[in-house]
Amino acid sequence: MRLNIKELREEYAMTQAELAGKLGTLQRNVSNWENGINEPDCETILKLADFFHVTVDELFGRKTDYGRCEGTDRQLIRAVAKLSERQKAALAVFINSFAEENR
Repeated sequence: MRLNIKELREEYAMTQAELAGKLGTLQRNVSNWENGINEPDCETILKLADFFHVTVDELFGRKTDYGRCEGTDRQLIRAVAKLSERQKAALAVFINSFAEENR
């Protein structure tokens, strides 16, 4: 089963070497994972999911409830996942102000 590492890495505009550095591994390992030569160990799979703000299911190409979203909805979900808790709270206030205006 092929992992979606390349797609996620490209979405983050990272090179294989940059991702390897973030994970504490070699660029060669990232290349091998992306090309299906071998797979990361369980600990690294969890690190990848955490780093990319996706579930392990999504990393393996399985759809989750929000993984079924496409286009702008998916971009928003991914962008929000990257925010700090303080930023998320501020965004929630902002979004709620729109909801109140539409009542």
